[in-house]
Amino acid sequence: MKIAIHQPNYFPWLGYFAKMAQSDVFIFLDDAQLPQGRSYVHRTRILADGGGFWMSAPVRRERLQAIRDVRFAEDGWRRRHRAMLFHTYRQAPFFEPVMALLDPLFSLETDSLSRFNMHAVSRLADYLDIPCRCEVASSYGVTSSSDDRLIDLVRAVGGAVYISGEGGQNYQHIGKFEAAGIELRVCSYKPRPYPQVQNGFVAGLSVLDALFNLGPDARHQLTYAAEETCPSV
Repeated sequence: MKIAIHQPNYFPWLGYFAKMAQSDVFIFLDDAQLPQGRSYVHRTRILADGGGFWMSAPVRRERLQAIRDVRFAEDGWRRRHRAMLFHTYRQAPFFEPVMALLDPLFSLETDSLSRFNMHAVSRLADYLDIPCRCEVASSYGVTSSSDDRLIDLVRAVGGAVYISGEGGQNYQHIGKFEAAGIELRVCSYKPRPYPQVQNGFVAGLSVLDALFNLGPDARHQLTYAAEETCPSV
């Protein structure tokens, strides 16, 4: 089985879902520490004025805080974010069906950032017809760190292949994966242009941008081009 692991991000970009589409099991790393400063865990980029605009959910911060313990600072952000999406994408081809998909997500009764994000990512993955099984890292009680934690999580779900993003090469040691009998594949996703609600193309936006513009056909953006395959290291 092919396993991918990532923090539960807030309406992440297409590359996040491309990695999900490559995997049999996707593990939300909810017990990782909340990154200091700005983070994709509680913010995402949407289209605005010819470029990307950061849409951030306010959270209560504490020192050395696990993502699963992070709580929203207030509830008004949901209304504001929905209004931003309405203003930005109301002329997009798939505005109405995608807003119908998002409204129940924004209405989820929880003050937990990780619960909100995992629920949203899972529902959007269903919409994109991604068949992988989603698991939650904290349910396995793994206490190791860095790439040892990744190896232990892959083992915990019975995986034989670990699919990594390009950034993982900064801390992953191929020898550890080989010793554990796990094949390491590094995927580098490069966005491909698609029609947006303005002239030109802005890459790296939230998956929501692709959904509003392409609808279910956004799933075709999740494949890797021949030169972007996931080779073994």
